[in-house]
Amino acid sequence: MNEALQQLPPVAGNPRWTGCRCVVCDRVYDTRYEGFVCADCGIDGILDAEYDPAPDTAARVRAEGGDTARGLWRFGPLLPVMPAAIHPAWAVGGTAPLPAPRLAAHLGLASLVIKDDTGLPSASLKDRAAAVAMARARQLGLDHLACASTGNAAASLAVLASRGGFSCTIFVPAAAPRGKLAQLLLHGARVIRVDGTYDQAFEMSLGEIERHHWYSRNCAHNPLLVEGKKTAALELAWDLTNGFTADPEALPDVVFVPVGDGCIISSTAKAFLELRALGLTDRVPRVIGVQAAGAAPLARAWAAAAGGHAAMNGATIRAAVAPVEAKTIADSISVGIPRNRVKAWRYVAATGGAFLAVPDETIITTIVELAAKAGVFAEPSGATGMAGVRAALDQGLVRPGERVAVLVTGHGLKDPGAALGACRMPEPVPPLS
Repeated sequence: MNEALQQLPPVAGNPRWTGCRCVVCDRVYDTRYEGFVCADCGIDGILDAEYDPAPDTAARVRAEGGDTARGLWRFGPLLPVMPAAIHPAWAVGGTAPLPAPRLAAHLGLASLVIKDDTGLPSASLKDRAAAVAMARARQLGLDHLACASTGNAAASLAVLASRGGFSCTIFVPAAAPRGKLAQLLLHGARVIRVDGTYDQAFEMSLGEIERHHWYSRNCAHNPLLVEGKKTAALELAWDLTNGFTADPEALPDVVFVPVGDGCIISSTAKAFLELRALGLTDRVPRVIGVQAAGAAPLARAWAAAAGGHAAMNGATIRAAVAPVEAKTIADSISVGIPRNRVKAWRYVAATGGAFLAVPDETIITTIVELAAKAGVFAEPSGATGMAGVRAALDQGLVRPGERVAVLVTGHGLKDPGAALGACRMPEPVPPLS
């Protein structure tokens, strides 16, 4: 371990974390398992972290959840690892919910709250996953992390690795936006541009991670990283219910999430289900995943299933979600085969939610509406969840009187090209003489 990492605070495992379960075959692995996926099911055998529902967990969450200075670690009892002290490499989170009454009125909603994670260090929700990755790598004594990404996961890794003194290698498709590549390079990441799709970059990253024994920051590959992402929903629930003490009706009826690999939506639904299981809330919002129409394998499969979604098992879900050739302006969710499709499907079904798709034109319109009526500038993928609200209203998935929350996952300055296309530049005027 290099000298910089030796200076990091130590990290221990959460004794309430018992291990992981394969979402396909249900095989259980304890915390000593060193693999990232199921040994029997291979790459499709995504694992899901499980916890012992200790009787004092709810009380500990209530006691620690108000300590916003700790960032996402205020929900340490619901996470797999526990740093001994705060450090810039992993102390992220704490974004406040943003009421958006003007945008709600524009859409005909009773209320609308935005969970805006564009203010995190790399301007993306994915910093939450990277924070857990840093802490876990520190616990294991590893000094090199790697991932494949179209931009945001890569940026989160590069930024937090720089803060902690870790090395990192990032595989990106050659078409990744130049602004995002600059963010990686400036933070000292080794960047490998793959002349192909995100899915091809992902496959290359898996081989190199195994060959070099790096720690995987691939959220769709490493089950512990989804746990970091679920803190966005935990924070939202905490804030809206005043620390799980207010009327449970303060929770939204529906939560919208953009979907690529299926990690953020898995984490969001899982968070609400865990809170109910612990007795911290007494109901679960419906979680709706929104994909770009040009990269919508989950939405297509969900519509084709025509009911019975909750009864499908891992094998049938895996078979139902057919790969597509992804093509959308929303590069961060331009995924042809969601790696976390089984987990995402199961968790969404458990909340009574759904998947739907929206065209790129609607995403661009939504970028404009979010900025003009809520003061939030989102990149295309970050605005996709919000773009799904209007589609859900049209399809009857949401009623006008319901309370809606939306996750905005990435800042518009990461990929301003789409927004610029929606703007009309004013003509210059002569200066005062």
